[in-house]
Parts: sequence; structure tokens; C-alpha cells
Amino acid sequence: MTTTDIQKNIIPYIGETDPYINIPENSIFNDHTIETEIYGHDFSNENFTYLLKTLASLGSCSLYKLLNDSSKEKIYFLGEKLRIRKLSYRPIPDAISITGASYLESKRKGKSCLNAKDKQSGETLYSFELDYYIINQDSFRLFYKDYFNDTPVESYDEKLPEAKINKTGAPHQFTISIMPFSLSQCKGHFENYPIVPFVFVANCVLREIFNFLRNQNIYEIDSLEGYASKAMPTGTEFLVEVFQQKFLKNLIYFKCEIKDLSGTPYAIIIVNLRSNDKKQTG
Repeated sequence: MTTTDIQKNIIPYIGETDPYINIPENSIFNDHTIETEIYGHDFSNENFTYLLKTLASLGSCSLYKLLNDSSKEKIYFLGEKLRIRKLSYRPIPDAISITGASYLESKRKGKSCLNAKDKQSGETLYSFELDYYIINQDSFRLFYKDYFNDTPVESYDEKLPEAKINKTGAPHQFTISIMPFSLSQCKGHFENYPIVPFVFVANCVLREIFNFLRNQNIYEIDSLEGYASKAMPTGTEFLVEVFQQKFLKNLIYFKCEIKDLSGTPYAIIIVNLRSNDKKQTG
């Protein structure tokens, strides 16, 4: 199954559609194994979420193929836990290959396990795991009826909301205010039931963390974990409570708790940043 087959036979029947879903042009499913390549992308700082979005999109499509559903009704794949870790500290090459597979743990839960590798040497650069809830169309409409919005979304806004850092006065702590996401920014992510993509929130959080560090170019993402407890609605301002700790000389830990202004929790992001500055690592 090629990219054209995926676009014709899978994407119309999952909750995520264009322009949100991101499948590289040269993707191949061989049975349940994924193979594809990415060229010429910068994964530094908040741009790292492009890789997360691509891997999550491949995982959703792979799980649908694994289900071998013939009903032609939409199936929704909601991420529960995400884990990605950098395994190589060489500069990221221009050409990356992605391989892996998805697995069913039950009719309602699945997992995608992928590796991103240097296309030339075969060295593994990142390992990635994403656990999904699998929800049929009727159940999704019932669970998320309060999210329903039949407003036509004509255009796609690629620019994510503004955010700002708020100092709390407490050591090792600050907050990040993220302005509400619009329908246009989330176009394609569960159409008519708009839910803010986790990777978009992660992008805003990483952007502000690197702004907080100021000398941001000396840091790279060593690992990132995400845990979602509640779907994030559009039109809602989020407040991210951030705790930071320097565990090693060249490693900074950030725990980010995402809430709305009433204190309702939605997700947690844990990110470790590694310094590549020889003055700090040497």
C-alpha cells in the first residue's frame, strides 16, 4: 500500500483529515510494517513537533489498516501516552528513514512503535511509542457531543496561538499562558468535533521553554513524554504550570502541567533538554 492508497482507502475513514494529517509522499505499508522517508526538515526547538506529528499520523493510519475495517465508518484514534527519545547525538542528517509497526492490545487500545534512522548509515536517531484509544463513530459522537461545531472551516491557519511566560517568584517554577486555539488552526483534527492537537500545544510549550532559556541554540531535545487525560477544546485559554530542575550538568528537566483557567487538567508534558555546549558538558 502506497501513499496514494493511504490517501484513498484510509484517511477518509479516520478522524484526522487533511490538512492536519501528515503522510510523507513515499510511504509504504508492507503488511503492517511502515516504511517512509523525510527529507530536509529542521527538528530543532519547537520544530521538533513536525516529527511528532508525522509519526503520530503514520501510527493512526497503521492502526486503521490493522483493524481491516470494512464498515467505511470513521474510526477515531486519540493519543493517550507518547514517548520519544533521542538515541544519537550526531547532527541530524538531511534524509531520515522511518520504520516500525502498530499493534492492537484490545479492540479499544493500540500502540504504534516507530524508529527514525539515518537513511545512509542506518543508525537509529529516535525511538517513538504512542498509545491510542480506539473509538468508533457512534461512541465518539456521544463522548464528545459538547465539542460539536458545525461552523464551516474554509481556511487553514498554520500560525499557532501566541503565548507568554509568567514569572511566579517561586524558584524553579514559571507558567506559560497559551491563547485560545481557533477552528482554523485545528482544521482537519476531528472535523465538526474540533479538538486541539496535542502536538500543537507541545509546539507552543517548547517554543516558550526555549525562549525562557534565551541561549536556546545550545540545547536539544533529549526526550519528550506526553500524557493526555482530557481532550483540549478550541476557544479555551490554557495555563501551563512549569517546574524545572537541572539534574545533571548538561541536562535540564521540565514538567509541564496543562490546565485551563479554572484549573481543569488536560495533559502533562515532560521534556529533558540536553546542552551541546562544550563549556557545560566538558
